[in-house]
Amino acid sequence: MAASGKRLAGSADRLSDLPDGLLHTVMSFLTARQAVQTCVLSRRWEDLWCSMPCLNIDEREFSTSAILSDSDSDSDDGDEGGPNCTRLEYFVINLLMFHSAATLDVFRFHSVSERKIKFADQWLRRGIKRFPKVVDIDSKNCCCKLPRFGSSSSRLNRLHLSRISLDKTFTQQLRSGCPVLEDLELKWCVLEDAETASCTLKNLTIEHCTIYHPGALTIKVPSLTCLQLVAFSRNWDAAVANEMPFLIKATICTIRLIILPWKLLFSLINVKDLKLTGFRAPVCLSCLLVFF
Repeated sequence: MAASGKRLAGSADRLSDLPDGLLHTVMSFLTARQAVQTCVLSRRWEDLWCSMPCLNIDEREFSTSAILSDSDSDSDDGDEGGPNCTRLEYFVINLLMFHSAATLDVFRFHSVSERKIKFADQWLRRGIKRFPKVVDIDSKNCCCKLPRFGSSSSRLNRLHLSRISLDKTFTQQLRSGCPVLEDLELKWCVLEDAETASCTLKNLTIEHCTIYHPGALTIKVPSLTCLQLVAFSRNWDAAVANEMPFLIKATICTIRLIILPWKLLFSLINVKDLKLTGFRAPVCLSCLLVFF
């Protein structure tokens, strides 16, 4: 490919001949930074990133090693977030300024900073306002709060959250504001309300989550087919689940040697693939006899 963006005589660029939709699919496998860098390939690619329906913002691309590899190690170390955060903030601000897609298929944000990123909450709001189908957010410092989805959750099908603070509005949103949500994964999150209620969820994963006040983890998901509960929080009094007639696979693991919750066990009556770990073995065996 010539530097001017014109093809050399006799050369073939079949990839650039593909329609925008297919090229956007190719770009969906890239991080946001990599996708923007495709603008130097040719004039055909110059503005494609502005309309791509997938935004994958990953702070790991702005690590010290990445900075040095770009021969740009003169960032201001005195900044509040350090050079990594400075480069990330500059990039994402410009990315969101020029990105024009009205809706997103995927919005991902991965943060590894120990300190809070200054504009992280604002970026999350901007991404969620684009009516994404898939949202995947991982914030290492647990300072990020999930913005309210509002009508932006109308297309949301998969929601994966790690190290995010969730208030009571999240429970309310799940109950009535996510009409097509089927896959929910919560890892190392802090919950204000330990209830999970949804009529559409099919897959639910809750791992290493905690709640503000002692209480019972309550699951009200009648359409669930796959359930995974790992490492019960120390301030969960119990785990309670309403009837789940379609549940066929469940994994329940706790780091505490507690008695298996009876109400949760009875809700697993139709499960074909069941894994229980961390409970008192004799109690588990006697409880399982109820099924036979």
